[in-house]
Amino acid sequence: MKTFVLGALLAVFAANASAATRRDMETSAVVEGTIVLAKDGTVQLATVDKPEKYGQPIADLVRKAAMMWRFVPVVRDGQAVVAKSSMHVRVILTPTQDGNYSARIKGATFGGNNADVPDSLYSENEKKIAPHYPPAAIKARVQGSVYLALHIDREGHVTDAVAEQVNLENIGPDGVLRRYRDLMTKASLAAARRWTYRVPTVGPLANQDSWTVHVPIVYTLNEAGAPRVERVWRTYVPGPYTPAPWVDKPNMAAADALADDGGYTEGAGPVLRTSFDHG
Repeated sequence: MKTFVLGALLAVFAANASAATRRDMETSAVVEGTIVLAKDGTVQLATVDKPEKYGQPIADLVRKAAMMWRFVPVVRDGQAVVAKSSMHVRVILTPTQDGNYSARIKGATFGGNNADVPDSLYSENEKKIAPHYPPAAIKARVQGSVYLALHIDREGHVTDAVAEQVNLENIGPDGVLRRYRDLMTKASLAAARRWTYRVPTVGPLANQDSWTVHVPIVYTLNEAGAPRVERVWRTYVPGPYTPAPWVDKPNMAAADALADDGGYTEGAGPVLRTSFDHG
């Protein structure tokens, strides 16, 4: 864990400072970047996209940690190869007694849902069939993120779905928060069960009977007609983790390590051997 004087970063989420100091809330961002793996699974190169978004101390933390990671070698046609992959790293900030913040890496995912990546599944109608923002949540000004795990069959249909985690950007009694988590979960699952996916036809995952895709759904209130504002740092109450029952090795650390507009196909990216946080 590293401690930083974050300077300008504090202004990014100053409006949430009083809430972020409460024991049940956390502030975090998903740092996006790229890694290049050597044939033996060591990291040759790690870069952070647009480091100014997160602040140089955070970008440096992720880069230094990534250079110490060790992966299972990537094999193609029976041979270990040099491989390049995207990375999405969830960094948590915690206020310290001296008024600064400590930062730690909670989890990460590698690879993603991309039509150009043969191993990944790609949704053809995810944006067309969007979840409906629950009216009760709109009225109460509740915002949050739902992290889904979807089970996909060989025809590209969603055969099972679960909300692994729901993070709410509001505080309140446990029963009230649970109600809004349930509302957002139901809205998300109702839409996701209607999605279809283009399944891989080449690559190591092509012969599987089914696949698991992880997808985030973000509920953000915007003024009518106003452009959507990119929010790098979010302060929220993290919800309980519910593993997908069909997954052999659930990974709580990676459940919410997804970009707002991204996703992750299990097995499509390189497999990490070591722990996430070497900082």
